[in-house]
Amino acid sequence: MSSRIERAADAAIDLALSLIGTGETGERIYKTDRDFATSVDLAIEDAVRELLEHETPDIGFLGEERGRTGKSGYYWSLDPIDGTTNFSRGLPNYGVSLALIENDQPVFGTIALPAHGERYLSRGASATLNGHTISVAPTSLLKDAIVSVGDFATGVDSESKNERRLGALAALAASVGRIRMLGSAATDLAWLAAGRLDAVLIDANRTWDVAAGIALARAAGAAVSHVDGTPYGLHGPDVLAAVPSLHRALVSALA
Repeated sequence: MSSRIERAADAAIDLALSLIGTGETGERIYKTDRDFATSVDLAIEDAVRELLEHETPDIGFLGEERGRTGKSGYYWSLDPIDGTTNFSRGLPNYGVSLALIENDQPVFGTIALPAHGERYLSRGASATLNGHTISVAPTSLLKDAIVSVGDFATGVDSESKNERRLGALAALAASVGRIRMLGSAATDLAWLAAGRLDAVLIDANRTWDVAAGIALARAAGAAVSHVDGTPYGLHGPDVLAAVPSLHRALVSALA
């Protein structure tokens, strides 16, 4: 990845963290019956969009709150605060998630988890945490695995989606060591890359939620696919990321 891209991404994350660092969560703006953004989400996205349009005018932009502008095949993807509910209640698992997408695949990712003092970056085939190289855990048995799962759905069709998620939880509970629900896909995937988790299952696939984390997890050595084991793509239904030695067994357990 070029130094120009890394400099722009660093500046964007610095700007986002400066806005989070004010300590104000701002008012809630509801998007569904139970899902909301805050005024801080909107302020971060607007500021980062403006900065990146100035620094990288040849690259498009997709933000969770305001949508997409610019080039369709080569673009930044930003979740200004991934884990907004956690952020709004003072829970520490939230972060800023920024990816670069090329030909419908994440090719670069950086995540900041400010409450943990952590900053993650993918650089080619390697991933770093606060400047130190990281890799996925060496876990080889499902009975020893810690698996993090995405949150339950809200809004349209949430009842049927949550029935499916409960089924997946039951399948995992019968085979893995422990299950966690952290409330932030950025945290899930960053901690998989850092070796703290052994797999991440997300029954959704919103680009701003997962793209940066997928780039990081891949760079740290994770296998990433859809839940049925087919190759991962941004337009697929879900995400399964795991240490390579467990990936096939998890696909079978969830079938």
